[in-house]
Amino acid sequence: MKTKWTLGIACLAASLAVGATTEVTEIPETTLSLYIAQECASMARGGRCAVYFVQMPAGRLPSQSVEQRCAPGWLAHVSAERGTVEKGGVNRGQAVVCGHQEPESAIRALLRACDAQTFGICSDANYVDIKWAYWSGEGEQLQQLPMGQRLMIEQLPDALQCESVVPLAEGMACSPEAAVLLRNSGLR
Repeated sequence: MKTKWTLGIACLAASLAVGATTEVTEIPETTLSLYIAQECASMARGGRCAVYFVQMPAGRLPSQSVEQRCAPGWLAHVSAERGTVEKGGVNRGQAVVCGHQEPESAIRALLRACDAQTFGICSDANYVDIKWAYWSGEGEQLQQLPMGQRLMIEQLPDALQCESVVPLAEGMACSPEAAVLLRNSGLR
Protein backbone atom coordinates (compact mmCIF):
# COMPACT_ATOMS: atom_id res chain seq x y z
CA MET A 1 0.00 0.00 0.00
CA LYS A 2 1.38 3.39 -1.02
CA THR A 3 0.74 6.26 1.37
CA LYS A 4 1.71 9.88 0.95
CA TRP A 5 1.42 12.43 3.78
CA THR A 6 1.35 16.14 3.17
CA LEU A 7 1.35 18.74 5.91
CA GLY A 8 -0.65 21.94 5.85
CA ILE A 9 -0.65 24.70 8.43
CA ALA A 10 -2.53 27.96 8.45
CA CYS A 11 -3.13 30.19 11.42
CA LEU A 12 -4.71 33.56 10.80
CA ALA A 13 -5.77 36.27 13.20
CA ALA A 14 -8.22 37.53 10.58
CA SER A 15 -9.83 35.96 7.53
CA LEU A 16 -7.56 35.86 4.51
CA ALA A 17 -8.86 36.47 1.03
CA VAL A 18 -6.82 34.81 -1.69
CA GLY A 19 -4.32 37.29 -3.11
CA ALA A 20 -5.05 39.93 -0.48
CA THR A 21 -2.52 41.66 1.71
CA THR A 22 -2.99 40.91 5.39
CA GLU A 23 -2.20 43.02 8.38
CA VAL A 24 -0.73 41.46 11.47
CA THR A 25 -3.16 41.99 14.31
CA GLU A 26 -2.04 42.11 17.88
CA ILE A 27 -3.18 39.15 19.93
CA PRO A 28 -5.09 40.33 23.01
CA GLU A 29 -3.78 39.32 26.41
CA THR A 30 -5.63 36.40 27.97
CA THR A 31 -5.05 34.09 30.93
CA LEU A 32 -4.06 31.28 28.56
CA SER A 33 -2.17 31.14 25.27
CA LEU A 34 -2.84 28.74 22.41
CA TYR A 35 -0.20 27.60 19.94
CA ILE A 36 -0.06 25.50 16.81
CA ALA A 37 2.68 22.92 17.28
CA GLN A 38 4.23 20.48 14.88
CA GLU A 39 5.73 17.08 15.62
CA CYS A 40 7.45 15.02 12.93
CA ALA A 41 8.59 11.42 13.05
CA SER A 42 12.03 10.65 11.67
CA MET A 43 12.30 9.42 8.10
CA ALA A 44 13.15 5.97 9.50
CA ARG A 45 9.71 5.97 11.14
CA GLY A 46 7.83 7.18 8.05
CA GLY A 47 8.64 10.90 8.18
CA ARG A 48 5.05 11.82 9.02
CA CYS A 49 4.25 15.14 10.66
CA ALA A 50 1.29 16.07 12.84
CA VAL A 51 0.02 19.56 13.59
CA TYR A 52 -2.03 20.23 16.68
CA PHE A 53 -2.92 22.81 19.33
CA VAL A 54 -1.14 23.27 22.67
CA GLN A 55 -2.56 25.41 25.48
CA MET A 56 -0.26 27.09 28.01
CA PRO A 57 -0.56 29.62 30.81
CA ALA A 58 0.05 33.11 29.38
CA GLY A 59 3.74 33.98 29.18
CA ARG A 60 4.96 30.37 28.90
CA LEU A 61 5.97 28.57 25.73
CA PRO A 62 5.32 24.88 25.09
CA SER A 63 8.25 22.49 24.70
CA GLN A 64 6.98 21.39 21.28
CA SER A 65 8.06 22.98 18.01
CA VAL A 66 5.79 26.04 17.83
CA GLU A 67 4.58 27.15 14.42
CA GLN A 68 2.24 29.97 15.45
CA ARG A 69 0.52 31.63 18.40
CA CYS A 70 -3.26 31.86 18.04
CA ALA A 71 -5.61 34.73 18.77
CA PRO A 72 -8.85 33.91 20.60
CA GLY A 73 -11.56 32.75 18.21
CA TRP A 74 -12.72 29.74 16.25
CA LEU A 75 -10.16 27.03 15.61
CA ALA A 76 -10.41 23.98 13.39
CA HIS A 77 -8.50 20.88 12.31
CA VAL A 78 -9.00 18.68 9.24
CA SER A 79 -7.62 15.31 8.25
CA ALA A 80 -8.55 14.30 4.72
CA GLU A 81 -7.96 11.29 2.48
CA ARG A 82 -8.15 10.98 -1.29
CA GLY A 83 -7.72 7.89 -3.43
CA THR A 84 -7.87 4.17 -2.80
CA VAL A 85 -5.39 1.36 -2.33
CA GLU A 86 -6.75 -0.28 -5.48
CA LYS A 87 -6.08 2.83 -7.57
CA GLY A 88 -2.49 3.58 -6.60
CA GLY A 89 -2.61 4.62 -2.97
CA VAL A 90 -4.24 6.87 -0.42
CA ASN A 91 -3.06 10.48 -0.15
CA ARG A 92 -3.58 12.09 3.23
CA GLY A 93 -3.45 15.72 4.26
CA GLN A 94 -4.13 17.84 7.30
CA ALA A 95 -4.39 21.49 8.22
CA VAL A 96 -5.24 23.66 11.21
CA VAL A 97 -6.45 27.25 11.57
CA CYS A 98 -7.23 29.45 14.53
CA GLY A 99 -8.33 32.93 15.54
CA HIS A 100 -11.39 33.33 13.30
CA GLN A 101 -14.46 35.35 14.27
CA GLU A 102 -17.01 32.93 12.78
CA PRO A 103 -17.01 29.13 12.44
CA GLU A 104 -17.77 29.35 8.71
CA SER A 105 -14.74 31.55 8.05
CA ALA A 106 -12.54 29.16 10.05
CA ILE A 107 -13.76 26.18 8.02
CA ARG A 108 -13.36 28.00 4.68
CA ALA A 109 -9.80 29.01 5.66
CA LEU A 110 -9.13 25.46 6.82
CA LEU A 111 -10.19 23.96 3.49
CA ARG A 112 -8.17 26.55 1.53
CA ALA A 113 -5.10 25.87 3.69
CA CYS A 114 -5.43 22.12 3.24
CA ASP A 115 -5.83 22.47 -0.52
CA ALA A 116 -2.91 24.90 -0.83
CA GLN A 117 -0.56 22.64 1.10
CA THR A 118 -1.73 19.32 -0.33
CA PHE A 119 -2.49 20.02 -4.00
CA GLY A 120 -6.25 19.89 -3.51
CA ILE A 121 -6.72 16.87 -1.26
CA CYS A 122 -9.55 18.52 0.72
CA SER A 123 -11.47 19.70 -2.36
CA ASP A 124 -11.32 16.22 -3.83
CA ALA A 125 -11.38 14.13 -0.63
CA ASN A 126 -13.10 10.76 -0.31
CA TYR A 127 -13.10 11.06 3.50
CA VAL A 128 -12.77 13.94 5.99
CA ASP A 129 -12.53 14.33 9.74
CA ILE A 130 -13.12 17.98 10.68
CA LYS A 131 -13.29 19.32 14.22
CA TRP A 132 -13.93 22.92 15.30
CA ALA A 133 -14.66 24.90 18.46
CA TYR A 134 -14.37 28.36 19.98
CA TRP A 135 -11.31 29.06 22.14
CA SER A 136 -11.43 32.22 24.30
CA GLY A 137 -8.25 32.01 26.36
CA GLU A 138 -10.30 32.62 29.51
CA GLY A 139 -12.50 30.67 31.88
CA GLU A 140 -12.56 27.84 34.34
CA GLN A 141 -13.37 25.16 31.74
CA LEU A 142 -10.23 25.94 29.75
CA GLN A 143 -8.11 26.05 32.92
CA GLN A 144 -9.11 22.43 33.60
CA LEU A 145 -7.75 21.21 30.24
CA PRO A 146 -4.19 19.86 29.89
CA MET A 147 -1.37 22.39 29.67
CA GLY A 148 1.67 21.80 27.50
CA GLN A 149 0.14 18.72 25.89
CA ARG A 150 -1.80 18.10 22.72
CA LEU A 151 -5.18 19.83 23.10
CA MET A 152 -7.91 17.81 21.47
CA ILE A 153 -10.56 20.09 19.99
CA GLU A 154 -13.32 17.80 21.21
CA GLN A 155 -12.25 18.68 24.79
CA LEU A 156 -13.35 22.29 24.26
CA PRO A 157 -16.87 23.35 25.25
CA ASP A 158 -19.43 23.12 22.43
CA ALA A 159 -16.96 21.49 20.02
CA LEU A 160 -18.36 20.03 16.81
CA GLN A 161 -17.02 17.25 14.61
CA CYS A 162 -17.87 15.62 11.33
CA GLU A 163 -16.16 12.38 10.36
CA SER A 164 -17.61 11.22 7.07
CA VAL A 165 -17.15 10.00 3.57
CA VAL A 166 -17.55 12.75 0.98
CA PRO A 167 -20.17 13.79 -0.08
CA LEU A 168 -21.04 14.18 3.59
CA ALA A 169 -23.25 11.51 5.13
CA GLU A 170 -25.15 12.62 8.23
CA GLY A 171 -25.17 10.18 11.13
CA MET A 172 -23.61 9.47 14.53
CA ALA A 173 -20.16 10.72 13.45
CA CYS A 174 -21.49 13.75 11.55
CA SER A 175 -24.54 15.41 13.04
CA PRO A 176 -27.00 17.22 10.75
CA GLU A 177 -25.99 20.52 12.43
CA ALA A 178 -22.30 19.90 11.65
CA ALA A 179 -22.99 18.72 8.10
CA VAL A 180 -25.08 21.81 7.29
CA LEU A 181 -22.36 24.15 8.60
CA LEU A 182 -19.71 22.33 6.55
CA ARG A 183 -21.83 22.41 3.39
CA ASN A 184 -22.48 26.13 3.90
CA SER A 185 -18.71 26.57 4.25
CA GLY A 186 -17.98 24.94 0.90
CA LEU A 187 -17.53 21.22 1.56
CA ARG A 188 -19.72 18.98 -0.57
